[in-house]
Amino acid sequence: MPALVILLAALLALSLVLLVSVRNRAVLLSDQNAANENEKKIVYDFLDRIGQNVTSGADVDQTIEMIVTFAQEATKADAAGLFTRDAAGVYRPRVIKGLFPPLYRSAAADKLLAKRKYIADKVMKETFMAGDGVLGAVAKTGKQLLVADAKTDDRIPDVENTGVEINDLIITPLTVRGEITGVLAVVNKTGGERFNAADASIAAAIADQAAVTYDLVKLYKVKAEQQRLEQELALARAFQEILIPNKTPDLEKVAITGFYRSALEVGGDYFDYIPIDERHLGIAVADVSGKGIPGALVMSMVRATLRAEARLSLSPKEVLQRVNDQTAQDTRDSVFITMTYGILDTETGVFRFCRAGHEPILCCSKDCKNVKAYLPEGIALGLVAGETFSLTKEMEINLAVEQSVVLYTDGVIEAVNANGEEYGEKRFHDALASHSGLEPRQIIDEVIGDIEKFTSGLPQHDDITLFIVSWKPTAENVREERLVHATACGG
Repeated sequence: MPALVILLAALLALSLVLLVSVRNRAVLLSDQNAANENEKKIVYDFLDRIGQNVTSGADVDQTIEMIVTFAQEATKADAAGLFTRDAAGVYRPRVIKGLFPPLYRSAAADKLLAKRKYIADKVMKETFMAGDGVLGAVAKTGKQLLVADAKTDDRIPDVENTGVEINDLIITPLTVRGEITGVLAVVNKTGGERFNAADASIAAAIADQAAVTYDLVKLYKVKAEQQRLEQELALARAFQEILIPNKTPDLEKVAITGFYRSALEVGGDYFDYIPIDERHLGIAVADVSGKGIPGALVMSMVRATLRAEARLSLSPKEVLQRVNDQTAQDTRDSVFITMTYGILDTETGVFRFCRAGHEPILCCSKDCKNVKAYLPEGIALGLVAGETFSLTKEMEINLAVEQSVVLYTDGVIEAVNANGEEYGEKRFHDALASHSGLEPRQIIDEVIGDIEKFTSGLPQHDDITLFIVSWKPTAENVREERLVHATACGG
């Protein structure tokens, strides 16, 4: 009997122990669930704020400030800071909230920090690499650091003379796709409490979402910039099309046949026909440095200056001299324009021209299967002013029967195939020579077709401009013109 009583007493005691244990575990689970729910609420609140911020088009700095402010509020910290890594691997402070102590270097010997107003300036100027100091240690390992008692932790720098007492802190890495892009730190829990595991978990959750958000906003900014550039290029392209003639002059003795196609990016090609008087026509082909709106504005200025000066002189050299002086005066040093400008006598077929650093002027015809290049000396517009530009030479070609002069921009010869190989001058000259027996429009079609075959449909990276100026033969002067033509082609 006593043995049975003892056994029952033992079972009752064990039951009480188990009941207490179950109740304690239930309390712990309840507390853990409450903590988890609180953490989820904090993260959802954070995502809601960030979502509104991103969709409203906020920039990177605004987003980072929101992240740091939220981290400070959620963990009830006196101070918080976020440090991001640049392309060189250097970590720099982006946003500091509250009285954040210098955590990288020991500040004990820094007398300036005895005044609290210097602390923020010092923190914002400090940089570190992965592995340097307590912040760098987290940046290197990618592991969160919770210090509940900073005074007994040797990893925390001495801040005795800063006026900022460090009690506790949490440092959390920002990681995206396995790459550490920054660290988030909160310092000194308010109300005399200390950071604990729950605070560390909240900081980790915020840092996790913050890292993704920071990366997203950077991508958003890049995309927005790309869209802005695309809009600018589209506007510049439309502006260029306004400046470029939409049809060629209809002349009795001269045929002008051309091709112009702008690139996906605005390259700055410009061509123009300028009536000077009843028998003289100015012809210009140019390439303006720079892209987008700035290049289009330079083109507009050059066009206006050229048209104003062209009507004052029948000398291409004099006209380009004045255009150059004006361009050199009104543009930056990095801006220049290559141009071929010539004046065609529509009655005699004499084409007098200057080459201001532009591509060669080519001569080809039905009767001679070679292509002759004319390369008179010349300096691009806008590079130098005054007497130096006067070294530019003026030349003259007399168009004979079916004689053709070819004007083009570098987009023709610099077209690139899938192997990165350029179309080049030789292929261009060979294409012209092999099709010289055709009419000018057919020649251009064949050359453009050859370029497209060479590039295999790859998008062009520069504008392509190609013009042929040819003399229409007449029965009464065919013999004389053939003689002039043979001389011009080297026959």
